[in-house]
Amino acid sequence: MDKYVDTRMRIRHIVQSAISKMTGSSLVEDPGIPLVDRQNGKYNKYMADDNTSQTDLVSNLTPVSKFDNISYRLSRRKKLIKRRRHVVSVEFTLALIGIVFMLVETELFIQKVITKTDAISLILKSCISISTVFLLVAIISYHITGIQLHMTDNSLEDWRLAVSFPWTYLKIFAELLICAIHPFPSSIEIPGLNPDGKTKMVSIDPILCILMLLRLYLVGKFMVVNSRLLTDTATQSLGALNKVKINTAFVFKALMSSNPGTVLVSIMLAILIVDTWAMRTCEVYYHPDEAHSSFFNAMWMIAITFLTVGYGDIYPNSYCGRFVAVTTGLMGVGTTALLVAVLASKLEQSRAEKYVHNFVSRAQLDKQRKHAAADTIKYVIQLWRLRRQDADDDRKRIRLHGKLLQAIANMREAKNEKACIGESAIGFIEIAKSINEVNEVVDSIQENQRDMQVKINDMESKMDDLANKMDAVYHAIAHR
Repeated sequence: MDKYVDTRMRIRHIVQSAISKMTGSSLVEDPGIPLVDRQNGKYNKYMADDNTSQTDLVSNLTPVSKFDNISYRLSRRKKLIKRRRHVVSVEFTLALIGIVFMLVETELFIQKVITKTDAISLILKSCISISTVFLLVAIISYHITGIQLHMTDNSLEDWRLAVSFPWTYLKIFAELLICAIHPFPSSIEIPGLNPDGKTKMVSIDPILCILMLLRLYLVGKFMVVNSRLLTDTATQSLGALNKVKINTAFVFKALMSSNPGTVLVSIMLAILIVDTWAMRTCEVYYHPDEAHSSFFNAMWMIAITFLTVGYGDIYPNSYCGRFVAVTTGLMGVGTTALLVAVLASKLEQSRAEKYVHNFVSRAQLDKQRKHAAADTIKYVIQLWRLRRQDADDDRKRIRLHGKLLQAIANMREAKNEKACIGESAIGFIEIAKSINEVNEVVDSIQENQRDMQVKINDMESKMDDLANKMDAVYHAIAHR
């Protein structure tokens, strides 16, 4: 036994020496020291002689991540969310400033107040370019903040782990490309082909101005970032617990569920105004005439295109205008489908309304069935009296017989309609309630069966005892 203990201690000493050489420390564990020692109300493992935990020494040798501190993660996440909200506000402001400058310059040119070579036009376009540069910087800052927020949520040290290649890069590139489009501070003309087959030099400013309106997606981003659903901590916690992402799609669905009419009307008005201005700009630049230069005529053309009516009294004469018309038609089809779905859901009765309507309908059908049954009895009695009197009035007999058949048909129809109403009133809630009731009945039957089985077993045991006692009495009498 002593030889076994000495061998075990020697092997342990060799292993500890090897570990000390590998870690660069001289941590030698004394066999007399307990594995767990309590000091100051805390349990420390592998205590050394100098009252210093060896695990603390080893942890000092290994780097500790700053994300291990939950307080640091929460405070950093709060700061990043606040920074992201400020960055989105800056993006929204810069985008609106650039669009306002673009609209002012375009309207001044359409009204022939300035030309493309005037100083006012160059100054306004320069302001648009400056705001675009700052907007691109803000977009890059927004994505950097988003990556940092993803790193904080997932405790990642390296930013490359928070970037999914290539979708993140494609998303950043697409957003930078959309926001970088703007009319340049000069007049750039290219050869353009009209629908009539003629070629002439045209400016690319209207195309750049229309594409610049794509920056309006920042309005939706601004509304989403400042939405209560995205900023509320309780909503984020519930979403995390139920594995639901609180993002733009979630906020849009929530708005469509709570205020569908307001959202759809806002989208329709925005499409109408934006596409009207785009159609008028295209026609004024590429095919100027009195009919297409009017804002109200352009609005009429966009409205009938949006509603997929297309009377044909006014139509676009340029390829740019035709592209705007096709885009308007596609958006009109999608918006109309959403509008029909919303109206159908709004016109559908609620569960309580269905119950009231079905109850009233069943009461009316019961009343109709009773009246039809009373008419049936009445006409049968009249026919019986007519036959008993041996009257030869065949016309009256035929009339009463027809009324009798009609009353019987009405009674059967009321019965069938009531059965149909009863079937249509059954929904998922009623089915679930019926299933629960059936389960309760089955449980009670099973409980009664178990009680009955227990009683039967008791009766059998008592009968066995009684049989044993009878046998004992019989043997006692027989031996006497």
